Amino acid sequence: MTEAAGTTVDAEPTATEAAREEAPAIQPTGRYWLRVHGYPVDLKEDTVRYDEFFDPKSGPLPGDPRQNLQPGDTVIYYADGPASVYGVATVTGPPEGPLNGSQAEHWRVPIKAQAVILAINKAPHAAGLQPPSGWHFLRAARSYTFIRLPDEDGPYLVQQVKSRASTRATE
Repeated sequence: MTEAAGTTVDAEPTATEAAREEAPAIQPTGRYWLRVHGYPVDLKEDTVRYDEFFDPKSGPLPGDPRQNLQPGDTVIYYADGPASVYGVATVTGPPEGPLNGSQAEHWRVPIKAQAVILAINKAPHAAGLQPPSGWHFLRAARSYTFIRLPDEDGPYLVQQVKSRASTRATE
């Protein structure tokens, strides 16, 4: 805050500013996951069940979400109904769970949306995608919810979403 005399007075940081300064930045891990849904969902938070992880090189992965999803991982969202990729998010913390009550087999995955295509008819259709690795995720998407993507496919799919995403989606 500047006073009339032209001197600067240091103000106490607000609670939001203090939290922002204390919160460590999430560093990208370089790992990419394809998250399969039937139809597009709001990307405010995510849940996963045990035993829903797959890697095209090694097959099914350990079922515990904490062994697979790490802060900094990038998740590309795929809606199987319209067969389109439509969102990108970053995992912001370790999976939390298992949840109590009727969702006891579910785990909460904290995420932050990076890009979302609001109009699904503008989203890239899976049939037109050409992943650089040559491996296409469609067959695995029928059986698994989280698919670890080959290293070269993640940035390609992120670019496919971000090039069509609304700038208002993550504000």
